[in-house]
Amino acid sequence: MREGLALWNEMHYRLFAPLTGTLVAECEAEAGRAEVGLATLDAQLAAIEQTGERWFDAEVHRVRGELLLKQRRPDVAAAEAALMRAIEIARSQQTRMFELRASLSLARLYQTTGRDDVASELLVPALVGFNVGPEVPEVEEAQRLLTMH
Repeated sequence: MREGLALWNEMHYRLFAPLTGTLVAECEAEAGRAEVGLATLDAQLAAIEQTGERWFDAEVHRVRGELLLKQRRPDVAAAEAALMRAIEIARSQQTRMFELRASLSLARLYQTTGRDDVASELLVPALVGFNVGPEVPEVEEAQRLLTMH
């Protein structure tokens, strides 16, 4: 995947670059290389600033927050900031699914740090308008987290 992304960069092919870069970063983290994934995301964020291609901006920040927690030394404060930024971007762009995904990630972080009330405060508004069903697993997970509280 890295080679393909590098080839696209050589050809100055930028369509879907934030998406593909984020997928590569997630694969790096799954392979135990969260720091490499973070470097990939930082490059994507720099490219987003350069190109103005912001349609996937919230997801890049969400994944960055999750990868910050997967490092050898998790950075909880930076992860929380990245996830909050993802929520802020999603709300400003009115991308409800991205808002739900970022809220769910932050709610999971809050629950692991004993802040269940704050997690609920995030999830309830993020779920407005979504129907529970297998086609949106994030809704089911959010509902499950709410009932655990």
